[in-house]
Amino acid sequence: MRKIIFKYSIELIVIIVSILISFSLESARQSSIEKELKNKIITRLVSVINEDIKQIDGFIYLQNYSLNSCNKLFQNLSGDYNMSNDSIMYHISSVSRALRSFFPQGSVFNQLVSSDLIKMIESEELTRKLFKLYNEDLKRHDVHTKEFDNFFLKFNYSLSENYFLQDNWSNLPTDSNPIRIHSYRFNEEYYKSNRMFSDIIESKTSIIQYLQELNVLRKSFSTLKDLCVDELSIN
Repeated sequence: MRKIIFKYSIELIVIIVSILISFSLESARQSSIEKELKNKIITRLVSVINEDIKQIDGFIYLQNYSLNSCNKLFQNLSGDYNMSNDSIMYHISSVSRALRSFFPQGSVFNQLVSSDLIKMIESEELTRKLFKLYNEDLKRHDVHTKEFDNFFLKFNYSLSENYFLQDNWSNLPTDSNPIRIHSYRFNEEYYKSNRMFSDIIESKTSIIQYLQELNVLRKSFSTLKDLCVDELSIN
């Protein structure tokens, strides 16, 4: 009887151990698959971050160009009045071009979260900064962007209304003359009005604030990219 019990006990142990080993191997296989998928998504994220950084750099260039025009108009409106009408309209158009805003790409991060593969990230710092950037910083940036664009939409409308300004812009940093003025009707009374002066002051303040925000975002994206590369190197 004891021999039979012992025999079946051994067989039961072997079966249990086999099942545990099978579960362990399956778990390891599944973990390996998830890590591979996580790494593929992070690799895509690095590529998207590079695109966003490039986009930010382009907007920093555009905003600085507009800020330079703001400074020239501010000086002219402060009493110099030594600028030609063509130059004035060129720089007014340049200021209005600040309407263009940075829109980040969040689909890859959303995929990382929705697939629950973010739990596979080994770096706690990377996980924390991913959520901070995409769930906090960029949402706050979106609110500021809407406020920024609302002001410049009104500003652009006032230019059409008061100067009948028709122009177009190039967004290429390599273009030495990025603004084309097709036609305008100069309104000296409006140009020297308090409304125009206050719009230039507000434009200058808005552009400076937006440049500061773009530079902070660029630094956050660069840090995130470095952390993503480090994550890939340890897997």
